[in-house]
Amino acid sequence: MQNRSCVEFVELSNRRQFAKKWIFYDEAIKETRYDLREALAPFLPENSLDEVVAMMQKYPAVLRIETPRKESLGYCKWGITIGINNDLDKDRFLSVLLHEYAHLITYLTFPKAATHGTEFYYCFQKLILKFIQRNIISEEMFLPIVNRSGDYEFLKKHFGFKFAIKKIKVGRQAIYKDEIIIRGKGRQGLINCIRLSDNSKSKLSPNTEVIPVLDLNW
Repeated sequence: MQNRSCVEFVELSNRRQFAKKWIFYDEAIKETRYDLREALAPFLPENSLDEVVAMMQKYPAVLRIETPRKESLGYCKWGITIGINNDLDKDRFLSVLLHEYAHLITYLTFPKAATHGTEFYYCFQKLILKFIQRNIISEEMFLPIVNRSGDYEFLKKHFGFKFAIKKIKVGRQAIYKDEIIIRGKGRQGLINCIRLSDNSKSKLSPNTEVIPVLDLNW
């Protein structure tokens, strides 16, 4: 991952369709700015700038602001690159950025998670609630996005957002029996863990259910 976030302004041209499925682009990077505030100010609501800049400094990513793609408003690739169309209004740009950034946080927490699986909804909900609690975005505007088609409420009701510890990235924290543990490496069919309260060591079955702890303090 990059040592720091950056913003790239990218012009996409010469679009070609191949086999009616894949679309290729010839790219020309117009400008790269490392001052996140300066680069993002024209695209984001003013009250969100501090939070977004701090977020991107906490978990660095390359943000590509691109000529609009017809097939999507944004994307996240490999957990390090986020692309967003440059023709969105500020509120829409923020909502797409948070959606794609939730993919990045999901990747950092659950390396093998499905694109829009339970893991993503867990991370997206946590990220959105942080912005709501800080009065940066409105609950009325953004909770329907999280609860799209009732997916979030269904998943929370039926799965409780507990995950097998084997799905969590090594080194990440999780809650197990009301204690915070650090997920270690697996050995001989078990996963080594350290309890933070007293540094005691234990071994858990890979299917032991835990609640991931997302570090959203920036």
